[in-house]
Amino acid sequence: MSGRRERVRVANRARILDVARDIVAAEGASALTIRRVAAEIDYTAPVVYQHYADKAALLDAVMADAYQRLADCLRDSQTLTRSGDPKSLVEAYLGFAESNRRIFQFMHGMGGVDIPPQRRLEAAADVVEVTGETIVRWRAGQQRALVAMEVRDQAELLWATATGLASVAFLVPDGFGRARALTVPALEPLLMSWVEKGS
Repeated sequence: MSGRRERVRVANRARILDVARDIVAAEGASALTIRRVAAEIDYTAPVVYQHYADKAALLDAVMADAYQRLADCLRDSQTLTRSGDPKSLVEAYLGFAESNRRIFQFMHGMGGVDIPPQRRLEAAADVVEVTGETIVRWRAGQQRALVAMEVRDQAELLWATATGLASVAFLVPDGFGRARALTVPALEPLLMSWVEKGS
């Protein structure tokens, strides 16, 4: 394939993904269809099928892109603090959820579209990684003795806490304000459980 044709192919694939992401962000994952995407970009459906085998493949690409954007957002929050700050990580997580409500709900199985849990976990690998990096820096900054616990386990607990707070935000009035108010009360017992008693 010539360089120009390859550039066109890559640009078309990116454009399809952009339109699909916009549809999910505006209307939810159930609104996404191959025909809808094709119509939005003035292509025929077969052109879209050249890039994505079916709706499930396109949704998978939207999900993977969303998790990567979330990971980038979390990494940016930690670059600013440089100290491994679980609170700023959770705040960044909530900020992403608030700014990308339907995308976030879709990513976490709240969007009415079923994606296998194992695939979700694979897509979230960078989110878990940056959460683990935050834990490592937090641990390095502690003056107290810490309990013996795998960083991966701590990262998953912190990730679960952030996801739980974001889920609450979708359920109660002033949800994101409430979730932010609960961040410290949720994190303090978790972080203290990682410190040896009496240290």
